[in-house]
Amino acid sequence: MPALAQERRPHPFMLMNLGPAPVVGVELSPTGEQRYGPSLMGRVELPAGSALHLTPPSRFDCVADLRIRFADGRVEERPREDLCQAQRVLRVPSAPR
Repeated sequence: MPALAQERRPHPFMLMNLGPAPVVGVELSPTGEQRYGPSLMGRVELPAGSALHLTPPSRFDCVADLRIRFADGRVEERPREDLCQAQRVLRVPSAPR
């Protein structure tokens, strides 16, 4: 069974921006390493009220840290996101806890 576990790869997911500021970056890092790569969005901005499908690089494990940057300078970090979950929808900003 270990061979099957190694074949799991991240799935594309949808990012929904619930506002109020545009999302300007979505970056991934191996869990706990804080080595974020280039934005999965490229130079695209995601306006409030919009959604965008994003595809993680296949070199990532199923679980990775996610950093979302907003045009107003805010940053939302989401540690240990499961990127292998099919039909995944991430809603940002997060609801207050």
